Order: sequence, then structure tokens, then C-alpha cells
Amino acid sequence: MQSVMTWVARGAVAVILLGAVAVPDVTHAQAGAGIGITPAIIEEAASQGETKQYTVTISNLSDQNQKYFVFVRDIVGVKDDSSPVYATEGVESTGYEISSWITLEKGEIDIPARTSAPLSFVMQVPADASPGSHFGAVFVSVESPRMRSTGASVGYEVANIVSIRVAGEADVRAEIREFSTNRFIHGATDIDFSLSIQNSGNVLVRPTGPVEITNMFGKQVALLAFNESQASVFPGVTRDYVFNWQDDGVGFGRYEARVSPIYGEAGNKQTLSSTVSFWILPMNIIGPSLTVLVVLLAAVYLGIRLYVRRTVALLTSGGGERRIVRTVRRRGQPVVFMTLVAMLATTVLFLILLLLIFA
Repeated sequence: MQSVMTWVARGAVAVILLGAVAVPDVTHAQAGAGIGITPAIIEEAASQGETKQYTVTISNLSDQNQKYFVFVRDIVGVKDDSSPVYATEGVESTGYEISSWITLEKGEIDIPARTSAPLSFVMQVPADASPGSHFGAVFVSVESPRMRSTGASVGYEVANIVSIRVAGEADVRAEIREFSTNRFIHGATDIDFSLSIQNSGNVLVRPTGPVEITNMFGKQVALLAFNESQASVFPGVTRDYVFNWQDDGVGFGRYEARVSPIYGEAGNKQTLSSTVSFWILPMNIIGPSLTVLVVLLAAVYLGIRLYVRRTVALLTSGGGERRIVRTVRRRGQPVVFMTLVAMLATTVLFLILLLLIFA
């Protein structure tokens, strides 16, 4: 089973790659054993046919001398949890691979306990390399690649991410596939949003921008920052972003959220936009309000019935019972209609008052 240290190392590397944030050189250790590699990411531009040389530092964090195995793997995608998807044998290429460009100085390296050693490698960009971003990782592991391929991996490993953007005409295209909430009606101002962005180009895109939330009167009630960490979308991949809006205030009524992420390089920024609507109907308000509304409707109904009875009583006191019966029959339907109209008007006025108070 993979050690905790392995997953921590992979997660940290994934965040650096996909978030593209400045992170100081770090090492990873657990119980006196582990591996460190610096820098954690190499991100540069290169021209077709260009040769580049790099050096990373590998640290033995254990208390004993250790032999490490070094190998290269391609990155072919990104999972929803931001961790890279590494290529396996037999999988169709994506066109963004880089492993065949890299020549390692050595495949094994011996490092004494609690010391470090440099490792160099050369990257030769093919003359016909496609423009755009290419990704890979230089792995350092206590196991040989052969043992890892058998599924018997039990050791430690870290990776140096290599992200190279080849010069040429970049295809920078992205679109919003879906923007939604976890449900349409909410009981409080605790809303989970889901935004799916598809990268149809050949370079990484890092969409980031504001999320404006307005109530039914068009008033802005919140302004959120979407993707502050600048987590990227891999070329040819659709990535799901999940974020939340919470507010201590009382929410009520219909709301609309508009997200407007911006992506692209300086001087060629592009903007996406999408909206979603939802309702907030808190039961701590709805429950008592329905009780009050029922009482009001009952009062209207009883009031109309009392009015009809008094009218009948007045007519009876004046004589002419047959005429009274004919009058009551003739006015029966208008009375029912008047009752329904009065109850409907009371409901509408009550809802408007409720919205003005809490929205």
C-alpha cells in the first residue's frame, strides 16, 4: 500500500502544477524516512528544436544510506481533486507528452543518510513539436520502475513537474459547460456552486474572476472571488470547480449568481460568463409565516360568512321569505367568487409584505 508520504508528495506537486502559485522549495519526510526534491516544478517556454539542461536536488531524509531510482512519466490529464493523471503503457497519446524529450543523466543515484545530491537531465524539444503546453514529471522513488509496474509499490516517491510551453501559435479556447447549484431551493444562505469549464485549446488556462450574487430586486448581496488559487484546466479536459457561498444574514426569495472568469495571457484576455438562479426559503420564516397566513385566510373566510349571514338576517327581518331564498340562490356564486378573490388578494399582499421584510 502506498505510504502517507507518497500521497502527500503527489498532492503537493499537483497543487503546484495546477494552481501555478509561488511555493517555496519544500521536502517531505515521515518517521525519519523519505525523499525531497527541489525545485518542485519547472515551468518554462521553449522553441522548436531547442535544447535545455536542468538540475534538481534530491535529498535523502532518512537515517540510512539509500539508492533511488529516477524515471520520467507523462501527464495526460487532471483529476477532479487536482491530482495529475499519469500516462500508462498502451494509452493513446494526447499530443502533450514530454517524456521522450527528456534524457536523464542517470537512472539510479546513491545518497548517504541526511544528505543531498544533484541530478541533471537534458530536454531536447523536437523540431516538429506542436505549439502549446507539454507536461511530464521526473520521478524519484525507492523502487525501480519495474517493481512499480507490477502494482507492488510500497515505498516513497516524489516528482518534479516539468511544464514546457512550445513557441508557436497558441490555441487559447475555453467555454463554460455548466454552472449550477446543488439544488434549486435552499433553506439557508449556504449554497454550493459547481462550475464546469472545458479547455478546447492547446495550452493551460487558469480561469479566475468574480461571482456576483443578486437578490430578486437586482441588489448585489455578495461578491465572491472564483478560483483565487488559479487552478488550471488541462488542454482537452473539462474541469469541475466547486465553491461555496455562506452568509450570516437571513436570505429569502429568488437569487441569481453570475460568474465571469477571465483567462488567457496579458494582452489577450478572454472572458466567460454564465448565470444560475436559485431560491432561499428558510423554514424558520416560512413556518410561522404560513401559520399567520392561514389565520388571515380563516379570518377573511369567517368575515365574509358573517357578512352574508347578517345580510340574510336583515332581509328576513323585512319579510318576504321566498324573495330571500331567490336572492340567496342568485347571489350564491358571486359570494363564493368574492370569497376566493379576497383570500387570493390577502395571500398576495402577505407574500409581498414578507418579501419586503426579509429579502
